[in-house]
Amino acid sequence: MGMVNLRGTKIYHDMKKFLTLSLVLAAIFALTPAYAQSSRSARGAAAAEEAAPKTGVRFVICSTGGGRLPSPLYYLAGKEYKSTSISGRIPTQRIKPIAGTINFYDKAPNPPETGKKGAKATPPADMPKPVMTINVPGGGGGKVLCIVIPGETPAKAKTFFINEADFPSKGVHLINLSPRSVTIYTSAKGDFSDVSKKVVGPYRKEGINEKNSWNFTQATHGQQVAFRITTPTPAPKDGKKALVKETQLKVGKFVVSNRQSQINVVVKDDATDRLKLLSIQLNND
Repeated sequence: MGMVNLRGTKIYHDMKKFLTLSLVLAAIFALTPAYAQSSRSARGAAAAEEAAPKTGVRFVICSTGGGRLPSPLYYLAGKEYKSTSISGRIPTQRIKPIAGTINFYDKAPNPPETGKKGAKATPPADMPKPVMTINVPGGGGGKVLCIVIPGETPAKAKTFFINEADFPSKGVHLINLSPRSVTIYTSAKGDFSDVSKKVVGPYRKEGINEKNSWNFTQATHGQQVAFRITTPTPAPKDGKKALVKETQLKVGKFVVSNRQSQINVVVKDDATDRLKLLSIQLNND
């Protein structure tokens, strides 16, 4: 009858406990990076929302005479001031109004002073005056596009606001900001044998609405549609009748996209007393 090796049995049990503990620790360490990554992702998403808010106002210039605004312009975003450049055709990033207002500065202000922990941030003592203050209708809680026509100074700029939901990304749109009506003719075939006609009224004080705007969203992605935009020919100054009833403003083709909207804006050029067509590309964010 052989002898039992008690020492070997103890070593065996100790090794078994060690292996079990190792497996538990390995499982914990395996989960820790995933948890840390999840936490970092949540913080990153919050930071991204603060850096690029999903709601707010986007700004774009529509100017017939090459009018500009100071660049860059600074605005308050959270606890810091950020910069932006408002130009033509492509709108800015979204900016969240504060109490329905966005103040723009031509120089970078100092960060707001917070004082005690939890205290409301206040402007620094040497805060410069804003060069342009935008009061957003309705507080700007949704997605809003602001069309800016620069004036003699930034403070004298004209602003027009549209709810982006009324101009969906799938389509081509027309906004008439001029004092004259325009007519848009469209043809899916391209030869105007299937012509569709829409009269778009002049801009009035009540703002942008269905009377002075037009939307085309029924085409498929990538489809080309021929168009022609005209305006009634003004009566000659000598009192005679105009030779033609309509003056052509623009003719061509547009391509319908599901990813961005093309907004065409009709404005009056005061220098020439003629209407011009300016385009805005509004991406779906």
